[in-house]
Amino acid sequence: VSTQSTGFKVFLEEMDEFIGSSFIKESNDLHGEHLDTQNMLGQIESIVQIVDRDHMKVAFFGRTSNGKSTVINSMLRDQILPSGIGHTTNCFLSITGVDVQEPYLLRPDSPDKKNAQSIKRLSNSLSKECLDPNAIVRLYWPKTKCALIRDEVVLVDSPGIDMSPDVDGWIDTHCQDADVFVLVANSESTLMHSEKSFFKRVNAKLSQPNIFILNNRWDCSAGEDTATRDEVRSQHQDRTIEFIVDELGLMTRKETSERIFFISAKEALKIRMGQAADLAQGWEERYKEFEEFETKFENCLSASAINTKFHSHALRGRDIANSLNESLTKIEELSFNYRKKCEEEKKIKESQLNFVLEESAAIKKYFKQKIESVGSHVEELVTDALREEILRLSNTVDSFSYPFQKDYINKYKSELENHLEEHLGRNLMDRCHTRISKVYEEIKNEMCGRIQQLMEINKSAAIGPSQPAIEMQSSFEPIYQIDCQSLFMGFQSHLTFQFSFGPTAMARRFLGPRYSLFLQTLGESSSPTPGSNNRPNDNRRAASVPSIAAPGTISAAGEENIMLVIATQLLPVFNSKTAITATAVIAGVYNLVGWRIIAASGAVYVSLYGYERLKYTERAMERRYKQQFCDYASVKLHDIVTYTGNCCSTQVQRDLSSTLSRLLSSINGGVNVLKTQIETLTAEISRSKQIYETATSNRIQNDHCRSELEHFLKLFSIT
Repeated sequence: VSTQSTGFKVFLEEMDEFIGSSFIKESNDLHGEHLDTQNMLGQIESIVQIVDRDHMKVAFFGRTSNGKSTVINSMLRDQILPSGIGHTTNCFLSITGVDVQEPYLLRPDSPDKKNAQSIKRLSNSLSKECLDPNAIVRLYWPKTKCALIRDEVVLVDSPGIDMSPDVDGWIDTHCQDADVFVLVANSESTLMHSEKSFFKRVNAKLSQPNIFILNNRWDCSAGEDTATRDEVRSQHQDRTIEFIVDELGLMTRKETSERIFFISAKEALKIRMGQAADLAQGWEERYKEFEEFETKFENCLSASAINTKFHSHALRGRDIANSLNESLTKIEELSFNYRKKCEEEKKIKESQLNFVLEESAAIKKYFKQKIESVGSHVEELVTDALREEILRLSNTVDSFSYPFQKDYINKYKSELENHLEEHLGRNLMDRCHTRISKVYEEIKNEMCGRIQQLMEINKSAAIGPSQPAIEMQSSFEPIYQIDCQSLFMGFQSHLTFQFSFGPTAMARRFLGPRYSLFLQTLGESSSPTPGSNNRPNDNRRAASVPSIAAPGTISAAGEENIMLVIATQLLPVFNSKTAITATAVIAGVYNLVGWRIIAASGAVYVSLYGYERLKYTERAMERRYKQQFCDYASVKLHDIVTYTGNCCSTQVQRDLSSTLSRLLSSINGGVNVLKTQIETLTAEISRSKQIYETATSNRIQNDHCRSELEHFLKLFSIT
């Protein structure tokens, strides 16, 4: 039996670990199986402990002050345990027979042997040295003083079951391996709820416990007439039989009636201690029934020990093994089906994940190409609109109105730049905004539609919300602003009066484009050559002649200086023959027309000069300034046409790319959910496979245990 019980314990440990697995706890289909199987395992462990033990254990239980300690003292024929009115026994007491002459006890907190008389101080609730209710004091009593404990019987006394709420802890600690339970009830009252509740818990935790019921203090019926006494006895007996048979299902009515006794433990103790004087009427009958209890109790522990110890436990073990086999078979089936379900669901999730990834990649590629196309279209729109604005630039500049004063020309220039900047920005927006917004909204709505469609297809996969979880902009407004102040920073106006028939104007009029080349050539020739002598006069002349600027940017003073250079460089010519010839021609003309015509021509020339000089007011000066500004701005704006279009195109592409990224991020969240679900299903498949294999292994071991039990039942002819 010891060898078989050891192997069965190993099996129990494996079963307990398996039954406690998360799969069993989480499965609704197996929740009942889990509870029943745990109870079975507890009962099997109790059976193994009982069968593997080499002594019989008897536990005495009852409510406080029902006489449990007095019953044990009567059976031991001595006042060993503390007893009296009220709550007396405060902790558990075990009495074991030993082959010594002097009794002793062991405290739970010390291995040293103590005097047996100290048990009354340690276990009495009235003593200041009393121990914790869950502690146990072990009393070792000489076998020669008590025949009952000679045959390896251990008696356990307990506190009242109504004194502590931790009844389950008591049962697990002190009653798990008890062979017999003796319930000591008070015959002055019926079987109480606390006593019934205690034995219901015992029956749930243990396998078919043996029970004796002692209705103590029956001497209280001595003053009653026989009919009343018989009615009360019958009432107690019927209620006890109803509880044991109908509620607990432990024994038959006949077996239960043979286990119920009406006694007076106090009278029995007095009789056995030679203090039989002044006993209540009818003590002989009560004492005889006490002796009958002892006889049946001893027979239960001796002659029928094997039947008592093994019969019910072996049959119960077989029933448990059969139930375990059914539970394990069900677990095998459920774990197998659960694994198949997880595998199918995993395939569906993997298919959904692949579809989402492929569709996301296709959407990303498609819209990247479309965003590039939209960017090119926007750039073309903006550049065309800006070129048109450059053609209309003179009208824009002419529409500017601000007081013009030469002394405050910088303020006028700043206001003109602001006017032009505002006008260009507003006109570009008017020309481009509607068309750009339309294209932008179309592609944005197409993005949302594609993502929405993808989410609706995978809605059953719960990969994300049915609507894109982003905040979309209500509209998109590209920035068309042109920084005119930075762009026109290099503009310099030339507002000095210039006569229409002056030498410079005439040269420009007759030479045309060659005039600029001519001025440049003169400027280069007027510059000092390397290695020339730097005479003071040359230096002064060089300082007075400015470098030649670009066309349209030469001041009046600069042109006069240049004419001075021309005259200076033409002086040597008069020394040549050509100069003599030219002088002769001029003299001939003078002789031909006379001095009056020359004077009249001079007067007309001076009048024209005076007229133009009088008309050159601030209004004319403003017109010249606007014309020069318009010419300069046209060149600069032409330089930034492509740049401006590219900037607007970049803004649109950047915003659309950001929108696409936000939409795809909502898909990425769903992808992560799918991946997590697939990982969870993979773990569940592995776990259910392991559970199936463990259940199969445990079922095979359980079949082996069933075979061993059947062999044991057959060997001892137990049916």
